[in-house]
Amino acid sequence: MKKVIAFSVLFAPFIASAQIAQGASTVSGLIVFLKDALSTATVLILAAAVVYFLWNVFKFVMAAGDEVKRKEGQSGIIYGVIGIAVMVSIWGLVNFLTSSAKLDVTTRSAPSLSL
Repeated sequence: MKKVIAFSVLFAPFIASAQIAQGASTVSGLIVFLKDALSTATVLILAAAVVYFLWNVFKFVMAAGDEVKRKEGQSGIIYGVIGIAVMVSIWGLVNFLTSSAKLDVTTRSAPSLSL
């Protein structure tokens, strides 16, 4: 059931025959469209990594007497920090590559959740 929901959410624009943005009919427009989509996905995944990290910090603190649950919380904290570091590295790498290839001449700041 989870696979069906994930498939329908992922491919909903294609199933609905949604159009690509007006400027995406050219190659440079397609590159800009994909870059914007990846930027949005990076922000969402980074936010999920921060929530996962904070949830495991909460679990670690609340399991003060149970050594097994503390160990689970500790490993979750480590994975959360690794996830945050990977997403920030990917964000930096994408910005470095786009500025090196002169695909985008605007200066980028840290991603935000404002739409």
